Order: sequence, then structure tokens, then C-alpha cells
Amino acid sequence: LADDTDALHGDIGIISEDDLLVLVSKSGSTEELLKLVPYAKAKGAKLVGIHSQPGCKLAKACDMDVHLPLMRELCPFDLAPVTSTAIQMLFGDTCAVAIMQAKKLTMDEYAMNHPAGRIGKRLILKVGDVMKVAKDLPTCSPDSTLMTELVNLSAKGCGCLLVVDGEGKLGGVFTDGDLRRQLASQGANVLDMKISDIMIKNPRTVDPNMKAVDAMQVMEDPKPVTFLPVVEDGVLRGLITLHTLISAGL
Repeated sequence: LADDTDALHGDIGIISEDDLLVLVSKSGSTEELLKLVPYAKAKGAKLVGIHSQPGCKLAKACDMDVHLPLMRELCPFDLAPVTSTAIQMLFGDTCAVAIMQAKKLTMDEYAMNHPAGRIGKRLILKVGDVMKVAKDLPTCSPDSTLMTELVNLSAKGCGCLLVVDGEGKLGGVFTDGDLRRQLASQGANVLDMKISDIMIKNPRTVDPNMKAVDAMQVMEDPKPVTFLPVVEDGVLRGLITLHTLISAGL
């Protein structure tokens, strides 16, 4: 995408004989565009003129022209380019979609062209890109008592404990919700119990190579949760939370 004036002052250098130069003008007689034509042709580029005026100078000067019919502008004075610019944008979008279909563009290829936006993030970001790791993980031993892990349960801001053995394998999880339920059913005695006796075994987990947006779906089904341990070959690799995923722009 180039400005016609800038093109005449150096930007035309990006044009080569392998390029197709599309020139857009409502009247087809825009002086700056017409000045550009001979120089673009000298560089070997093919020219396509898009206009709303049959028989205009631009149509005659280009290798191919596209006429976009225009009855009048929406402007009450039929002056401000309102309808004409809308038609041009619609035509451009139609061409873009046609090219996508012709090139058989995949979702992954599409995402690579939109890495910063929400679309790109949803298609590109993996669990491993957004998960909490190492010192940010609220891990504990299965032999620890609940009393000794109370601070750990809340200190990392995750609302859970990840119970791992000496080899780093995940044995289960214990949440602040579990704490409330255990206190309600067993009273203060639960504080002296081992985490391994009250933890949730075989919790829902995700792989670090899973797309982050898919992990959000795992959080929702079958019962909504706010975190998921990230496990690979049985070993705990990290933790993702709903807050983390939302903060990442998903």
C-alpha cells in the first residue's frame, strides 16, 4: 500500500516487474496517479485501474481496468466521497477473500499474518506460552499437612495447591474451595491431615503444546474451573489460570 505522492519521491523503488500495481481513483483522472503510470510501466509492473468513470484516462493507461458503477454519492451535495469509498473498500475486501480462497490459505497461515491481534493470539498462542512456571507454582509434597501449606495455598494467588512427588509428577490438586468444604465437614481436625488424603486425584490437565484457546474450553467443560495444571508425560510443567488467559488477550 503506497501513497501516490510518496511513490513519485522514492517509494516506487519497491515496485518490480513481478508486481501488479493497483491504482484506485473515483474519477480516473487523478493527476498524481496518472503521473505514476509511465514510471511504473518502465519498471515492468502490470497496472490495474479501479474507477467509477467509464472511458477515463486511468482506464486507458492501465493494462486492465475495473469499473465500479456509482449512481451518486450519499453526500447531499453529491460531493463528499462517501458511497464511492464504501464501494472501493467492499471491492478490495472481496478481492482479498478471493485470493485467500485461491491460495487455499489455512487458519495457521492466517494467524501468522495477525500475531498481535486477538485473532492471531487465539490461533497461535499455546499453553506453554502463557503458563506460570517454576517459582510461581504453588507446589507441595503429598506428605505435607494442610496446616503447613495454608500460606502456600494463598501466597501464589492461584487458589490451589499442586501436589507433586519427588520426581515432579502430579499426584493431585487441592483448592481453596476444597479447604472450605473440608472445614465445614470435618472442622479443625482437617488441618492435621496429609494433603494426599484430602487432595483431588486425577485432576483435569492440559498439555503445554495445546492451543491456549482450547485450554479455555477445557476449563469450561464439563464443570467450570479457574485453573488447570500443565502436565507432560505425567510431570508437572506449569499452571494456567483463567485470569492468565484473559490477561493474554484471549
